[in-house]
Amino acid sequence: MIRQEAELEEQKMFKGGNRNELKKAIWEDDKDYFASIGVNNDKKIKLWKVEIPTRNNDKYERLLENHRVDLDVKEEFSGERLDETWHIDLTFKEPPPKEHIHIIVQPPSSPATTGKRQLDLDYCDEESGTRKKGKSTYPEESDEGRDNLMVISPDRLKSIVDFVRKHRVVLLRSPPSSGKSTVGQTLRDFFESLSDGVYINLAGMCGKDEIYNSNKFDNYWKKMIGRSWTEISECKEEIYVIIDEIQVIYGNGAPFFWGSLKTILSSESNTRDIHIVLLGVYHPNVETISTPLDLHYTLSLSVLLLTWEEFSQLVTKFIQRHVTLGSMNFIIPDPVRRALYNVTAGHVGLCRFVLRVLRDQFRENGKTVEMLQYLASTLLIDGMIGCARAFYWTRDWKVNKPETEFIRNKLLQPNTPFSGNLLDPVIKKFIKMGLITTINTNDERLTFSAPIMRSVLSNYLFNAPLNVNQSPSSTFDEFLLRTIERMSSSTLKESLGKGSYLYERTWQMEWFRTAKTVIPENASVSSDVGGSFGSVGFLDFYVDNGHCWGVELTREGEKLKKHAERFESDGIYAEIPLKQWAILDFRRNTKQVRMPKKNFWYVLYSDDYKTVIIKRKDCDDIKLNLQGDCKPELESERTLFG
Repeated sequence: MIRQEAELEEQKMFKGGNRNELKKAIWEDDKDYFASIGVNNDKKIKLWKVEIPTRNNDKYERLLENHRVDLDVKEEFSGERLDETWHIDLTFKEPPPKEHIHIIVQPPSSPATTGKRQLDLDYCDEESGTRKKGKSTYPEESDEGRDNLMVISPDRLKSIVDFVRKHRVVLLRSPPSSGKSTVGQTLRDFFESLSDGVYINLAGMCGKDEIYNSNKFDNYWKKMIGRSWTEISECKEEIYVIIDEIQVIYGNGAPFFWGSLKTILSSESNTRDIHIVLLGVYHPNVETISTPLDLHYTLSLSVLLLTWEEFSQLVTKFIQRHVTLGSMNFIIPDPVRRALYNVTAGHVGLCRFVLRVLRDQFRENGKTVEMLQYLASTLLIDGMIGCARAFYWTRDWKVNKPETEFIRNKLLQPNTPFSGNLLDPVIKKFIKMGLITTINTNDERLTFSAPIMRSVLSNYLFNAPLNVNQSPSSTFDEFLLRTIERMSSSTLKESLGKGSYLYERTWQMEWFRTAKTVIPENASVSSDVGGSFGSVGFLDFYVDNGHCWGVELTREGEKLKKHAERFESDGIYAEIPLKQWAILDFRRNTKQVRMPKKNFWYVLYSDDYKTVIIKRKDCDDIKLNLQGDCKPELESERTLFG
């Protein structure tokens, strides 16, 4: 990437100044941009004195189209590197001609991986599927398998390699679009540089013949990698075999394959130095999520997740690539990077998808607040469900009652592992869909594949009440009144907790359902917002698209002071951009309010949950009849809002 200064205004600004002062000024002028490409101070950039006409100049046009970091400015443009002792007024004695580039600002090249020897890799002949001597070649950017944006640290790769070397057969199983194929191809390249390594993808098998006929199964292998499975399984030399999409032959598929694998695992094969890595993805069309053999040595999603350092490298490489493709002003500020990492937890498929969305939405000088708001919006959620491979199986999903109950029980719990029976139909389905995953393959502890999966689940669960019309609000007060009025008294009564009190979660779910019917046009309401903005706290609800409304719910006057402190300038919600906020305290009408506080809505409900009285500081009391069980026409709404 090369940035150019089209006019030498610095000559006026730095009369008598030296090159270092000029570099510092350039750095300060666009600090966010330099940080976005991994340049953290002005000492890392180079300045070149050039004189490049910008009109009718092919070399200039090529420079704009492809600003390479490793550009030889001296060779290609007769550039003269500015020495740190040179003064600006002596370097540019004459007034520089107009319509020329006078200074090229060049960041350093991306540092090569250190601490490990470089691999001598081969490349794959895409037409024949065979290997030829040379370097492995990968596309610049791809949705399938490894590309040149791929990042894996030496330490993470070493941990996987060491595990594979210790065991004869290893199973790595993960949700869709989580990076398993990329890791598989990387392992192949690594082992091939040491002894012999092969990678094959079984997804290309066409029908039952290749799965159930051993000869055709062997022919498929020979066509793809030049060797049959029979030849490889009987190999006496050291070899590492990575088999992708192994779920294609789960169940009773390829019994001859599983039979030979059983032999490899037995003591009879101790003389063979063969190591096999099976890569599998959960698939809703596969009845079983288990292999025919009992495999004890397993890896899971955790080894595929990017660390913060790897994620930062990925973002830098992504920005550099798209700057060279013409998005000159595209940056991702540090708060946005941290928010993106928080909501994806390093899930590489989700990271890559959101990066592409941010590029499309904010390729020209996107503001930090706008980007953070977008990360917290249901616009992003809807886009991911519609387009991201990680959500392919949710697109025609109709939530049934057992699934709804599971989501209600798990959704509002802290994002920590929870227990579950892997034979439970709901859990099996959610694992196949990639919404939840096991901590380890043989472990029944479960977790969401990424924090953003919680938002996806809430998007399906909290649908608008069927008997209430959509009716957008225009002000924050109107929005809150309507959400309360549209609650269902029957739903509340049927959800009583201990001591005939409603759980806070019940109020939250019922309020969220009604909120979706009265949000302003082109806006959306999101739950559990915090990580998207880099906040350490999770605000109950947030309305986006410039409204920036925040809503916190509590009950029976519990911890009101603590809730209010969260919204203060040094509170845990300080990072969340809020124009207006309120705390809704639902309490029995026998529990009176002595001194109403600003930003509090005290909602006093009757014993039958059919009416409420809203009290606020310096406002008249408002009595509402809850309309959630009524027909779509809301008489009181017309009275309140005309």
